[in-house]
Amino acid sequence: MTMRVTLLIANREYLENVKTKGFWLGVLLVPLIFFGIFYLSSRLATATPTRYFVLVDKSEQYASAVDAAIQREHQRHVMQDFMAYLQENRQQTAGTTLPQTSNSRLNELIDDFGNDEVSALDGWVEGGGLDMALQMARPYLREDAPPFEEPRPQFIQAEIPSGIDTSASPDQIVEQMRPYLADERRLNVDGERVPLFALILIPEDVNEDIVRPDSLQTLMTDNNAPRGVQYWTANLTDTRLSNAIQTSLNDAIRQQEYASRGINIQQVRSVQRTRMPVSQLDPNKAEGEEAVSFADTFRQWAPMGFVYLIFISLMQSVQYLLSNTIEEKSNRIIEVLLASVTPSELMMGKLLGIGATGITTIVAWIASFFVFLQVYQSVETAMLVDILDVLLSSELLPYFVFYYLCCYALYAGIFLAIGSLCNTLKEAQSLIMPLMLVLVVPVLTMSFVAQDPNGTMARIMSWIPLFTPFTMMNRAAAQPPMVDIVGTTIVLLICIVAVLWLSGRIFRQGILRTGQPPRIVELWRMIRRRGQQ
Repeated sequence: MTMRVTLLIANREYLENVKTKGFWLGVLLVPLIFFGIFYLSSRLATATPTRYFVLVDKSEQYASAVDAAIQREHQRHVMQDFMAYLQENRQQTAGTTLPQTSNSRLNELIDDFGNDEVSALDGWVEGGGLDMALQMARPYLREDAPPFEEPRPQFIQAEIPSGIDTSASPDQIVEQMRPYLADERRLNVDGERVPLFALILIPEDVNEDIVRPDSLQTLMTDNNAPRGVQYWTANLTDTRLSNAIQTSLNDAIRQQEYASRGINIQQVRSVQRTRMPVSQLDPNKAEGEEAVSFADTFRQWAPMGFVYLIFISLMQSVQYLLSNTIEEKSNRIIEVLLASVTPSELMMGKLLGIGATGITTIVAWIASFFVFLQVYQSVETAMLVDILDVLLSSELLPYFVFYYLCCYALYAGIFLAIGSLCNTLKEAQSLIMPLMLVLVVPVLTMSFVAQDPNGTMARIMSWIPLFTPFTMMNRAAAQPPMVDIVGTTIVLLICIVAVLWLSGRIFRQGILRTGQPPRIVELWRMIRRRGQQ
């Protein structure tokens, strides 16, 4: 009879929550935000506006280096887009006769891009860039592959505005350009008014600021006056242009140094492009299969995603549990329910019903994820498919189910006891604040635990019951010692039983209580007092 009543209450709690618009709004909001961020990030990456800059090279030595930096940055963008295009439109070559020479060069380029993008970009530029890549890739593209659209330049050099005296001192030039840098005035480019993104000013005596090993101390003791090339911009977040120019200028200076010392530049470039591949191997894998793949790497970090999922779902579930209990208590509905059922049946029914609500939330999120992968298929989602395959084929799912249920049972009992003691949410906030601080700890430390899953901090946190579900889930992929798995599980289950027993005592006496929440002494007396059925 008791179990039947408990299930009826659980069914009532479940339906009462899942029938509300707020529940489904909350369920759909998380995947919508995730998919929106995913979709917009892939689109906004190509939607960055063209940046216009002005170059004033009073030294007349480094304009070509700046131009080379702009061209190289554009070619890097083209190469990245082309690699994505190639991965999406490359046909399967099994059973077909294709030029093996081109195929080898294409595979070499793809391998360089995956292992060393700088080396790949050098090969891309020296080998002919996009024209070369299209010629090599054309036999391997699907017949229905759309033509490749070259991305527009991200940075374009604009003419120096009329009225700017470039023969003046650097300080005077900057003062003349300040209205453009502050967007008070705009540049005229092909009849269109465009904002100035950056001013690159190279003083006439710029070579005096070249830093060599014997001049480091001098650089450190000088004042804060601008040195070397001056890069003026109001946008402090987009550093692509400044980084590209700095790299190109340093390359030009080093080439001058090589030439002045009689060093063959081409040999130096050849040496710089020489690389040693590093094979990551896992000693725990079978012989002949020790190579570490993307799936192996992701599997080590995947538990962090499960920890986030447990935390978000737990926060939603206990919020429902807390608010429902307080609302029913303040509206006197709880008195009507207790006329037909015992406090224990009511408590367990609430735990089961809200728990089922949390499971429904997770299932809805997973289902929406599957739908998204089926509807939106692209190069970006191909990686998500690989990630999903890793998760489904790993042992992480049983860990997740177990630790999610344990985490819910542990914290739901505490929150339910708090709800039974309070008449309003405002009263409950002061009681749940310490508990929220405890919940944040495993979330803040999970990146450290993932990096050293069997370290001292991780093992200590695993034996603290309030942290155990999060920390052990985070360690699941690192094969923790069996003593930790078995021992923490026993301690956690004992703690859950103790918490539910104590919460039951508090719930039975606090659910009909009115007035202010009890003090610590009163709470201790309630726990010690024998509960009445």
